[in-house]
Amino acid sequence: MRIGMASTLSVLLPLIYSPGATAAQSNSPSPQSVEQALDSTLVTLKEGRASQSRLSQELAHVMMRLAENDHQPPRPVVVSFADKLTRVLIGRQLNNAQITAMRECIVEAMRRTEMSNTGLAIRLQQTLIGMGIDASKTQLIIRDFIAVREAVQGPDDFPLVRPSPFEKPR
Repeated sequence: MRIGMASTLSVLLPLIYSPGATAAQSNSPSPQSVEQALDSTLVTLKEGRASQSRLSQELAHVMMRLAENDHQPPRPVVVSFADKLTRVLIGRQLNNAQITAMRECIVEAMRRTEMSNTGLAIRLQQTLIGMGIDASKTQLIIRDFIAVREAVQGPDDFPLVRPSPFEKPR
């Protein structure tokens, strides 16, 4: 009897005191599970198995879950970005590298990081162009992406256009 109880405890105690158990007990999703949900949404988007509206809502929901509680962007800003992105990507045959690049841009956009908003937007722009998205659609997506990023991170501290050191101020 004691041997049976000891073996049961040896199995249960690591589960009770493991970091995963505390995350599950607090009902807050782990970053990995949210990123897996994002991957799943992007794959479903690629396969075009659902309506654009449903996929857009799903993407916006996952993005909001990625944001830290004290740095959540307004939901309409995220929804606008998600709508534009799903509209151009639905049914497009993306490879794993493109899905990974898209996921990384979205995850980084929803968290406060050291990367500038402009740098991250350029990375997303290059990813979209690499997927064959035309320039006018890419610019609309990037505009909304920057709005999401600024709502999370705040504006970049430097101007986009710097004066030349050889120009005299007027």
